[in-house]
Amino acid sequence: MATGGTHVFSVNPLRERPVDEFGDLTFEDLPVTFGVCAASIERAAEHWFMSGPLVPAILASAAVPGLLPPAVATTQYGEEHFLDGGIVNSIPVGRAVGLGATRIFVLQVGRIDRPLAPPRRPWEVARVSFEVARRHRFQRELAEVPDGVVAHVLPAAGTSSKDDSMLAFRDFDSVQRRIDATYDASTAYLDEHLA
Repeated sequence: MATGGTHVFSVNPLRERPVDEFGDLTFEDLPVTFGVCAASIERAAEHWFMSGPLVPAILASAAVPGLLPPAVATTQYGEEHFLDGGIVNSIPVGRAVGLGATRIFVLQVGRIDRPLAPPRRPWEVARVSFEVARRHRFQRELAEVPDGVVAHVLPAAGTSSKDDSMLAFRDFDSVQRRIDATYDASTAYLDEHLA
C-alpha cells in the first residue's frame, strides 16, 4: 500500500511487468516509430518520449495521480517528474496529424461515448472534471482534422458506468470479456467502413 503522502500504491508491481517484457529495450530498437506521452510536473507540459529506454517512459505515462507516485525520468531538460500522459493528451489525434498521418484509428478506453453525470461525492469531482477536459480536447481535435485526413473512432464495447467507480481499476474479472467485446465491435466497424 501507500509508501508516501502522494500516492496509495507502490509502483514496484507495475514496474516488474515492463521490465520482464522489455528489459533494456529502447525506442530506437523498435521496428516501428512509437511515442509515449506523459505530463511533466516541472514544465507543466506535455512530453513525448520518442528515444531512450522504454520502461521509464511507460512508467511515466502510467503514473496515475493519487494512485501511483510521480515517475522520474531523464530528458533533454534533466531529471523530471511525470504524471499520467492522459492528463495532457489522452487521445492524441492532433499529434498524429502533426506527424503526417493521413488515416487515424482511435482505440479509446470506452468512456467517451458514455454520458457524464454531475458528481455527487467529493471524490467524483476530479474524475468528472478530467473527463470533461479530455472529451473537450478530443472533440476539438477531431473537428480540426484537415481535409485529406480520415479519423476512425473504433467502438469500445463491454464497458459500463461501473467502470467509473473508485475501485474499478482493481477489478480484473471482466477484462478478457471486455477485450473480446471491443475486438469484435472494432472488427465489425472496420469490415463495414473499410470494405
